[in-house]
Amino acid sequence: MSKKKYNDLMKLDIYEMLEVPLESSESEIKKAYRKKALKCHPDKNPDNPDAAVEFDQLKKILEVLLDTGTRRAYDKLLKGRKAAKLRAREADAKTQKLRSELEERERRAQEQPKLSEEERFRRELKRLEEEGRKLIEEELERVNKAVEEELNRRDGTQGGQAEESKSSAPQGHKVKVKWTISEDLPGYTEEELHRLFYKWGDINALVMNQKKKKGTALIDYKTRQGADMAVQFEKGVLGNPLEVTRVTSEPTKSHKKEKPKETPVDLKPNYDFESISAMQQRRQEERRKLIEEIMQKEDNAGS
Repeated sequence: MSKKKYNDLMKLDIYEMLEVPLESSESEIKKAYRKKALKCHPDKNPDNPDAAVEFDQLKKILEVLLDTGTRRAYDKLLKGRKAAKLRAREADAKTQKLRSELEERERRAQEQPKLSEEERFRRELKRLEEEGRKLIEEELERVNKAVEEELNRRDGTQGGQAEESKSSAPQGHKVKVKWTISEDLPGYTEEELHRLFYKWGDINALVMNQKKKKGTALIDYKTRQGADMAVQFEKGVLGNPLEVTRVTSEPTKSHKKEKPKETPVDLKPNYDFESISAMQQRRQEERRKLIEEIMQKEDNAGS
């Protein structure tokens, strides 16, 4: 078979010409060939000038399909060609669908009554007003959030300073840490403990003692908040747990018996309604000043 005839044959669906499926066996292909050859044999079709050409083409088809390597190459080529046609049909279907949807939208747009210039202007103005309102609400929410964070930060700093000034016992901000040491649990170093507990607050001092089977440490925080958070949240690294507890001040025992005082002790708290009211007013004033500062900074940045 010449190369040109072979290439021409590769462009055809020879399975369809034999009227057999792609996965047919050799016996099924031979049987289909004999049936087609008897039908288009030149001796049985003397009036058909193309009978000899068709019969010769059938022999070439049989040669391709009975050769294992040639048939494998042809099957791969045929499957790729069919897949390409399928993709082309799917793309045409999507294109047709998009074209139909576009035509439908254009038809509906033409059916809608045309808006006057005044109506279009009114709708556009309403849209801009709605967008402006949303932007203002978002900006106010952002400013309020920033103010709340700043006030909470100031109150936390002032509260921590006031708490430190009121507390006469430095052990009020100390926490005690315990852990177990074994072959699987090597314990902790001072650097590791400082890294774990520093995230909860500033540390004044850290003292540790580690023996063969257990380790302990005493950590002094600058604020009560840091100590409270360390006790509540710090559990150590995974697989090496820590036991964290507060160190409370013990009442001092007096050996001498004190005489009871005749005057009653004043148990009222050191604040009243007026001090609370003044604190709230101060907080509102700080909030107002802070808003003005934030708005001023934003105006300067925008200009």
